[in-house]
Amino acid sequence: MTDLKYLQQMTGNDSSAMREFIDLYLNQLNDMQADVAYLMECRNWYELSRLADKIKSSALIMGVDQIADEMKELEQLAIEGKNSEKYLDYVENLNTLIDLVRVELEPYLEDRQIDIIKE
Repeated sequence: MTDLKYLQQMTGNDSSAMREFIDLYLNQLNDMQADVAYLMECRNWYELSRLADKIKSSALIMGVDQIADEMKELEQLAIEGKNSEKYLDYVENLNTLIDLVRVELEPYLEDRQIDIIKE
């Protein structure tokens, strides 16, 4: 689900820095989920499109392409205000993917060497 090669390159393969980024990302996911739910409830499509862009950018850094792709689609739809009946599907899928990402990334928070790239 995740590919941390970009993060590894960005941090110079510093395990401590990588753990900090992973921890920050996992904490941001909680806020993002709450913000998405609020914007859906308010039907604020413009802000939803902006948040989808933010989620997409964070996902790309963490190598979570599936979330990035989904949020790119949601961002485009929400910018145009089109097919709002489909937004909930994107949000539900996002929540499912976030749960999977959490399971995959939380072990990296343990105090151990992070070996991401296998060459």
